[in-house]
Amino acid sequence: MKLMINKLLSFIKHSYHRPTAKLEHFCVLIFKLFLNDKTKLVSEKMMLLKFPPISMVYFNSLGRFFYALINFLSIILFRKFFDKSLSIEKFDNEEKTIRQKKNVGDNLSPWPPQAIHNFEDQKEVSDDFLHKIFSSYEKAIKDENKEELEDSPWWTELRKEFQGIFLENQGLNKKSIQNFRNDIESKSAILKDQNVAISKKNSKFTNMINATLLACLYHKYSEIINLNTLRAVSDSYAGNNSCVIYRGQRLNHRILRYSYYISQLKNKLDFKQDEKITICDIGGGFGGLLRLLKNTYLNSTCILVELPETCLLASYFLKKNFPDSKILLYSDFNKDVNYKDYDIVILPQNMIRNFEDKSIDLVLNTSSLSEMKNETQDFYLSQIERVTKKYFYSVNRHKYKMHKYNAQGFYNLKFKKRWNTIIYDFTHTFQLEFLGKVEE
Repeated sequence: MKLMINKLLSFIKHSYHRPTAKLEHFCVLIFKLFLNDKTKLVSEKMMLLKFPPISMVYFNSLGRFFYALINFLSIILFRKFFDKSLSIEKFDNEEKTIRQKKNVGDNLSPWPPQAIHNFEDQKEVSDDFLHKIFSSYEKAIKDENKEELEDSPWWTELRKEFQGIFLENQGLNKKSIQNFRNDIESKSAILKDQNVAISKKNSKFTNMINATLLACLYHKYSEIINLNTLRAVSDSYAGNNSCVIYRGQRLNHRILRYSYYISQLKNKLDFKQDEKITICDIGGGFGGLLRLLKNTYLNSTCILVELPETCLLASYFLKKNFPDSKILLYSDFNKDVNYKDYDIVILPQNMIRNFEDKSIDLVLNTSSLSEMKNETQDFYLSQIERVTKKYFYSVNRHKYKMHKYNAQGFYNLKFKKRWNTIIYDFTHTFQLEFLGKVEE
């Protein structure tokens, strides 16, 4: 009798098929109704599904609804998140240099850490380099040909705004540059959308609600992009922005959008991670996407072509993220310099004409061609077709837009070469996505 009791107790406590294990199996089956296909729920044993670690769970639309509802109730009643892997960084005026480091893993975030901000050895940008940034700006302004590349009214306004914020006394406003993503008052999307989710101008309640919605967006993105890419993207500390912290990643709307672009390129291009390639991002803003591209293709030369005022921010941002990389600015750019010997190159817009024919492996433009004047678009497209060796990637508005930009869309671009289409889609951002390989 005692032996039978011991066997029964052993079955109840330790057996794979103990009653509590069966109960968990049926609970997991119910939980599965809220998960998308990226969540793996399998077992080699019959009727023995287990709850996966929360960092491996990805919600479908129904799951996102209940995830938001539960967190909203927790915020309203207790002023805290129900999800322990979700938090908000503190707002301050000092540069953020402290990272949360863990010695062991847990269920709340991937282990070992995958978020790229954990591996960036950011250092103070020297005054010498800041002086070089300003010298490059002065040279770009002096050499600018506005008859060839005239700004749209929208960007004319933004350039004046940038000059007022980031320049002072015939030099850089160092404090503004260091804090250019810290709730700067601007009409520019590349600055303003840093604080769409959370802002020190919002109430704590509003920020918590927005952070929950951003976490839901993270799960929505999990349905359309590679999970390894999604788990790695994490925003930089450069520019002193504050982010939503979710599963160990620094998140905002822009970094999630960039994760989609990177996932698409990694899935479709035939480049190897350590291959020596040249990438050119036209209108790449302060370099947020270029930072991810450089982290993806480690041996690449990454070129950013932008307006002089935006080059100020990109030069600081990329130097902060890649302090030991070889960075070429416009003040040192001349015909004797081999730009492909550098890791990162930052140049004003008209310098694209200095690149050799078929010299760039990947040219990309996301959401800025359609903000330019028609003549400027035509100039860039002619240069893109001239310098592209392999691929052109574009995510831009497809139709002519009179309001705000008064500029043509992707449908109006005058392609002359033949492009073999790899991607042709309407994206979740309501723009036309195109990836083509130029026919040799």
